[in-house]
Amino acid sequence: MRLFLVDSSIFVFRAWYGPEPERANLRRQPNQAFVGFSDFVYRLLTEQAPSRIVFAFDESLSKSARKEIYPDYKANRSPAPQQLKRQFGWCRQWLEALGISCVSSKNWEADDLIGSLAHYHRSPRQPLAILTADKDLAQLIGERDLWWSYLDDRKLDYRAICKKFGVLPRQIAAQLALTGDKVDNIPGIPEIGTKTAARLLKKFDTLENLRRNLHQVGSMKFRYAARVQRSLLENEALLDVSFDLTRINCEIAEMRQVETARGTVDAGALERMMREQAFDGWRRSRWLDYIATPQPGEV
Repeated sequence: MRLFLVDSSIFVFRAWYGPEPERANLRRQPNQAFVGFSDFVYRLLTEQAPSRIVFAFDESLSKSARKEIYPDYKANRSPAPQQLKRQFGWCRQWLEALGISCVSSKNWEADDLIGSLAHYHRSPRQPLAILTADKDLAQLIGERDLWWSYLDDRKLDYRAICKKFGVLPRQIAAQLALTGDKVDNIPGIPEIGTKTAARLLKKFDTLENLRRNLHQVGSMKFRYAARVQRSLLENEALLDVSFDLTRINCEIAEMRQVETARGTVDAGALERMMREQAFDGWRRSRWLDYIATPQPGEV
């Protein structure tokens, strides 16, 4: 039995930018992201029937722990339009009516919430399935866990992650700190790409040990080793900042108390939302069939 931890934002954004035609609810408010997200939830619940599952959401991160460390963190991203922010709220309401726990934080990102849920709730009898498309979350994968891009069914287990990244999952945050990440506006070290970072971590294991032995880098057997050593020496201070940005916080205490088991479905709330959101007949019919059937793990 796996504990499913869902990086919700990715699936909402995919529905917003995906092929689903523009739609509106009874108030003529756009709702295609919500409808597409509800389709994903239906597919997940019917195909996998998870008895334990939590959805993690990002709140507005104009202020956050990482912004305090590095104000330019994710500064290259435009804020979500108000029409989309509204739909995030509907997505959460839908899940809660299904009896599924949702978590969010004003200070921490969904990645950190998922990391903490993994830390507190993983067990030998309950490995994880982390549903996402974000490579950063690969750092959380243990030997029996799965990183799963669900909509295109890409699964990476522990060995596949080691092969893909060239490092162990526990080293991915260090690898990203060395290379930087343009998507999140994380600086990194000039001259260091993914393969070079993997070589460094294979030899030195951790950033702390690498920094103790920077004088050895120039004699390593790869092209431009001397240039890489010089860049590390000149930009060493960036490693602290970058590592603080790429490392997922797995010790958010509030996540210890989160209920992972499925709760009772609020059929009335779901039916009301379906009417308000102008669900198609076939969507409404399949959801009514679903909620009329006892679900696994309800408490």
